[in-house]
Amino acid sequence: MAHDITLIVTNWNGRNLLRECLPTLKRAVENDPDHSYEVMVIDDCGSDDSLAVLAEEFPWVRAERTPRNLGFQGANNHAAGLTDSPVIMLLNNDIKLHPEALGHLARHFDDPMNPVFAVSGRIYDFDETSFLYGNRGGYFRHGHFHLYEKDEFDDSQTLFACGGAMMVDRTRYLELGGFDSLYHPLYYEEIDLSYRAQKRGWEVVYDAESIAYHKVRGTITRQKKLKQIGRISARNNYLFVFKNILNRNLTREFLWAIPLYLLRDLFAGRFRFWAAFSMALPRLPQALKSRQREREETILDDAEILNRINGGRHNRQSVSSARTAGAKQTVTVSS
Repeated sequence: MAHDITLIVTNWNGRNLLRECLPTLKRAVENDPDHSYEVMVIDDCGSDDSLAVLAEEFPWVRAERTPRNLGFQGANNHAAGLTDSPVIMLLNNDIKLHPEALGHLARHFDDPMNPVFAVSGRIYDFDETSFLYGNRGGYFRHGHFHLYEKDEFDDSQTLFACGGAMMVDRTRYLELGGFDSLYHPLYYEEIDLSYRAQKRGWEVVYDAESIAYHKVRGTITRQKKLKQIGRISARNNYLFVFKNILNRNLTREFLWAIPLYLLRDLFAGRFRFWAAFSMALPRLPQALKSRQREREETILDDAEILNRINGGRHNRQSVSSARTAGAKQTVTVSS
């Protein structure tokens, strides 16, 4: 049976999280009579009994398993190839949905003529009262790429849709290759995906009327220590810029900023930039290969995209160049 939308929940040893979150998905589906849904859990070769729990307690869920452990990016990409739904929603297993969440997101895909790529909404903590993140911005200044959080009801252009609770056009998702394994195991995959989509002229939408609840790092902290997470995030910031920033002025500023910051930290006895840069170097050939594809297929310049996202608020004469590592981020990048 064909469905309008497939909800894809990635899972790795998360049976208890599934028990908390799946009932909220069922309730949200039932509250949107205008669209047909299926719920798929893609188990990433975990060692717990998640699949048995699904069969016994959630028989209405489509249970699938990856051929091997693929990580967050790979599991989502694999699952996207298992459904024929024109729209998919990528969900962490630590996400609960507000009863009215789905209809607000799905309406953006009702008109096939709209160039909508992805949409996500407001994200609160599991306590359902503490706002976490929603509409994010990003800008270049002094050789660094900064991320920041906008007001939760700001309906301006967002930098990216939240990878842990984003609804996306499946055909366009697959056309972009889905989440890029360059960023494995986590962080920056949804920034990369959304940014590339916008540079192709597609829309990434923030809808504040849709609400979800995130048990922050409910899965990640069991897999990676926080210090290592910070280094991976900084590494992936470097890789994002190497791959995606094509504007000559921004590229030039980024390249001269790298040695300056490395020298500054060397003399100051700080080594986070060094660690992140060293971790990025082995993946640089892959990033540069992808950069060539982006050069061939994108139609909008970096400066134009960033101006749309920031409304000129953070842009000086040359929208500055690239947050490569070590920046304090006011957003939580889901994985």
